[in-house]
Amino acid sequence: MSAEKSAKIYSGLGAAPGRASGRAYVIRNAEDVMAVPAGSILVMRILHPHLAPLLPRVAGLVVEEGAILQHATTLARECGIPAAVGIRDARSLFQTGDCLALTGSTAKWFPGIWTDR
Repeated sequence: MSAEKSAKIYSGLGAAPGRASGRAYVIRNAEDVMAVPAGSILVMRILHPHLAPLLPRVAGLVVEEGAILQHATTLARECGIPAAVGIRDARSLFQTGDCLALTGSTAKWFPGIWTDR
């Protein structure tokens, strides 16, 4: 990961409160859905209803399209998963496996992990 990328903080619309860190898992097509590792932060264009069963096993959501009352945000709040939506081109910003930290209340997400010191 480049130094420029590691210093950048991205933001969107805070959709579900909380914070999480983990490995990004970028969903680009239907096949990507089959192997979502537990504890991942999903990065996707939009959360379709058939993907809802994935939510209990992920740490957070970053969604390119959406609003506060979108299906993804409602499900994230119900599952207690932090989510940020409305982040243009999110799937091109990071790759699967990159470490991400996310705060859903302010919709900030950036490379790295949370450390409480």
